[in-house]
Amino acid sequence: MDEGIFLMKAIILAAGMGSRIRRLSKIKHKCLIKIGEKTLITRLVDTLREFDIKDILIITGYKSSQIEKEIKKKAKYLYFPHYRYTNNLQTLLYAKKMINGPFICSFSDVYFDQQIIKNLIKNKNDFCLGIDTGKILKNTMRIIKMDNKITQIGSHIEVSKGNGNFIGIAKFSKNGANKLKKALNHFKENNEDYYTIALEKLIKEKNKINFFDCKSLNWGEIDLYKDYIKLKKKYASK
Repeated sequence: MDEGIFLMKAIILAAGMGSRIRRLSKIKHKCLIKIGEKTLITRLVDTLREFDIKDILIITGYKSSQIEKEIKKKAKYLYFPHYRYTNNLQTLLYAKKMINGPFICSFSDVYFDQQIIKNLIKNKNDFCLGIDTGKILKNTMRIIKMDNKITQIGSHIEVSKGNGNFIGIAKFSKNGANKLKKALNHFKENNEDYYTIALEKLIKEKNKINFFDCKSLNWGEIDLYKDYIKLKKKYASK
């Protein structure tokens, strides 16, 4: 096993309330939605462990006890008390002491083909984001790219100007993790934004943000109820 892979950890952002899908999230955390035989977060944790990433930290907040009951000892937990009033920039910043080496950072409400995680782990660049250039969706983080690097990322990018979507999972080397932590600290008073604003800062500082294009692979994010229905129909039999 490659040493860099063996030492890699994972941080899963699972503090949010899922306010856009309240008809489901008022009962249970949306990462506990089942697609096929497993919940989204169980599928993610199991896949990470299959690739020998066993140092997994789940940052919880809303309905934290449900997540711990589901995952049990397959991960560690960090409770973020300010989840009601902040976005995931602050969620990730709360775990900055754990950002001290190569790691995978993932949203908790996304379905990933295993090949996506495998390719991110293998990537040797300081920053590598999973993106899909085959879709430019309204309710996701859009990206603009030039050749083999990302030049802009965020929901501020108009759909008509985007080159694809950030799918919610990224890999950082040790050097990339240190740079990300410094960029996150710059926004420590910002409660509104996603952590991708720190990536925008890194881009402006001339860091190269690489990507793995997932357009030929299966993935899906659950933000709205229609996303859940679509994903369930598509993958329930897989």
